[in-house]
Amino acid sequence: MNVSLPAAMEQFVRAQVDSGRYRTVSEVMRDGLRLLEEAEQRRLVEKWLYEDLTPEEEALLPPEIKNRVKDHFTRLVDEARTDVDAGRITDGPKAMKRIEDRLRTRFERKP
Repeated sequence: MNVSLPAAMEQFVRAQVDSGRYRTVSEVMRDGLRLLEEAEQRRLVEKWLYEDLTPEEEALLPPEIKNRVKDHFTRLVDEARTDVDAGRITDGPKAMKRIEDRLRTRFERKP
């Protein structure tokens, strides 16, 4: 496969090789494509969470990533349920009342 790059990108790639960070232009290109693939997978995960994926997009998202995301959210839900069961959760109006009472007490004590 041959790839044409604009001059600035070609200079960047050659500078990466010249710096010793990469041994070949191919290594630079593979690393760049890996980063692009990761970014695309993040985009697909976000779309999957907020909307839904088309069958074509679904095929591009590796099952292990979907499983990690599902496991993560399952843990979050389980932790939230544990907090609710332990009484560590307060609804919004009660929390606001508690904050107002603390502020009122604090300001009443000040001269």
